[in-house]
Amino acid sequence: MKLSLSNGIFSKLSLDGNFAAVKQLGFTDIEFNMKSIKKEHDTDVYREQKALAASDLNCLTLHSAVLHVKDPIEVHQAVYYGKISLECARALHTNLVTVHSNVSKKLPKQVRQTCLREVFGEITPFAKQLGIKLSLENLSYNSTGFGKNVEQLDEVLGVIDPKGEMGFTFDLCHALETKVMDELLEAYGGRVCNVHMANKAHQPFTRETPELTAFLTKLHGFGYEGPITLELDHKTPLEEIAKCKAMFEKLLKKF
Repeated sequence: MKLSLSNGIFSKLSLDGNFAAVKQLGFTDIEFNMKSIKKEHDTDVYREQKALAASDLNCLTLHSAVLHVKDPIEVHQAVYYGKISLECARALHTNLVTVHSNVSKKLPKQVRQTCLREVFGEITPFAKQLGIKLSLENLSYNSTGFGKNVEQLDEVLGVIDPKGEMGFTFDLCHALETKVMDELLEAYGGRVCNVHMANKAHQPFTRETPELTAFLTKLHGFGYEGPITLELDHKTPLEEIAKCKAMFEKLLKKF
């Protein structure tokens, strides 16, 4: 397992300042979160490529820009967000992109499934064309999106991934808040290819807890060797991030 930091925690900084803060904490690997790109720069993916190269950081994964479609008229915008994210992933030399369902939990089932087909009907073949694997994330209880538990995720995957080719990004914070950690592991443990790591409310783990140990033990049992991406609240103090990093560096040696 490889420790990584989501640079989304520093999204309010300039891109150079963002990467500098990551390096200051001693990380070498990141998950690039698209919210770190200002809207006026969202088509200039080579700007991000140059900044990453200058930082000497390694981009393991990328978190797609997200729009939870609440009306079919928004489908084209969700497709745009997905495609520009994939273009950025290619520029940053990562072949794994975390996505949400991109549909609102308030949509009626028939409309929801139509929107899923339309959004991923364009995003999925584009990802394959670029040689990038998509990985669906379980959502939080408070998210406006659809896909927080096994029942909902099975519906989404049944529409967008009938061949079972898509990966799964396990967000432990979301799973703890929705109380479905064990159910998600049972359903998707074998297809996990990224882990978003945080305690409830995206607070850092600064000590080992029974739930954390149980999760990592089960994940290890599935043969998982991928990223452990610290995805923390943007208000987290630097010293708390450093403590979290040190704790995981020690803990992951057990696995």
